[in-house]
Amino acid sequence: MTGATTTSPTPTGFELRTPDDWVDYSVADEASENRMANEVWTRARDGGFTEDQAGQYAEQLRRSVRQARAAGAVHAAGTFQVYEDGPLTATVLVSVVTPPATGDILGALTAVGQPARPDGTWRRVSTAQIPTIGTVGRVHGIQNVTQDGATMRCAVMHTVVPLPGSANVLLVTGSSPNLAEAEELFELFATITATLIFTWEGDGRALTPQAASPVGAGG
Repeated sequence: MTGATTTSPTPTGFELRTPDDWVDYSVADEASENRMANEVWTRARDGGFTEDQAGQYAEQLRRSVRQARAAGAVHAAGTFQVYEDGPLTATVLVSVVTPPATGDILGALTAVGQPARPDGTWRRVSTAQIPTIGTVGRVHGIQNVTQDGATMRCAVMHTVVPLPGSANVLLVTGSSPNLAEAEELFELFATITATLIFTWEGDGRALTPQAASPVGAGG
């Protein structure tokens, strides 16, 4: 028996668990984007914020969902909670990305391993383990994120997951503007990503590979 090769079947879906107080965002249309923005506005007002402040948080979420849709995300989830010391906002996006011709998706995301810059931004490249998948690539740090022309500084974590039987990869991106809680958020994003499993036979959330997707979401 010579010349035999084994090709892994490509998954048709995935599952990713988020905390109970997180909400799944539909990236399908503008109507669902508006519903989510209105919910955030209501939570902010109930938490004692002014109309202007509530509007800023609602617009922030709107930009995140719009950016996810434009980037071809297949799933988005997030949370907006008001605590005594202020609001906590965080999102997780899942996208199917076509790597550059070199196949170096981590290189495309990071350009160069970046120590702390004078402006306070930084990012580190590493690997991680997902129990049902194995070794994956990871980039995390503090980055300037631009959405719809607006730039904000965020704690960002990208996890690059090879798709079996495909040249594409799954990109799981967690981000939050709550820099004071960055280390806790990195742990949370890592915990969420560790729940990732692939599914076949139509189970789970659908994977819809994109012909080409931007890979610079983290700045």
